[in-house]
Amino acid sequence: MLKNLVESYQPTNYKRVKRSEQTHQESTQLTEREIDRLLSSYQHQQTLQEKRLVRDAIDHWLRRYHGYVIGGGIGSHYVEVGVDLKDCIFEHIVPARDALDMLLQGIMTVKQAMNIPTCLISKPNDQILQKSGRVKSSPSYWYFFKRYDVLQAEYNTHDGTAIDPTTWTLEKHYEYFKI
Repeated sequence: MLKNLVESYQPTNYKRVKRSEQTHQESTQLTEREIDRLLSSYQHQQTLQEKRLVRDAIDHWLRRYHGYVIGGGIGSHYVEVGVDLKDCIFEHIVPARDALDMLLQGIMTVKQAMNIPTCLISKPNDQILQKSGRVKSSPSYWYFFKRYDVLQAEYNTHDGTAIDPTTWTLEKHYEYFKI
């Protein structure tokens, strides 16, 4: 029986979805619902393996949202001044792993974790960041641009507003982006 089913299988030709404000809204709503559901599930898991699997699922939804809605919408929250937009790195200024952990600890809301600061940086600066040991850590999550103080660069918001990375806080980020 399985042989007949497998041999008669025809791939589904799914209709492509064009990115738009509506698809971004739908993605935002579904992501928020799924993460809320997974957070509730996480609280009721008994074993370390179950918790790990649920954490992985939340991480998947957050990263998918960051790539589709943030990356595919505004590009990133921040942009290194002068970066070649066709040859750069999409970077989580607050490491995604830490945002997930803050969400699980109740420090961040779902919407805040979905909108952690992201930045487009040059590939050479990404290499400097890696060599500095700050790929997965930050000296400050409140003054999140401190993670980039080894880069000697300037940054604007995605829409060109200049910011002072030494005083720009997570609170200012969420206020600016209306989170």
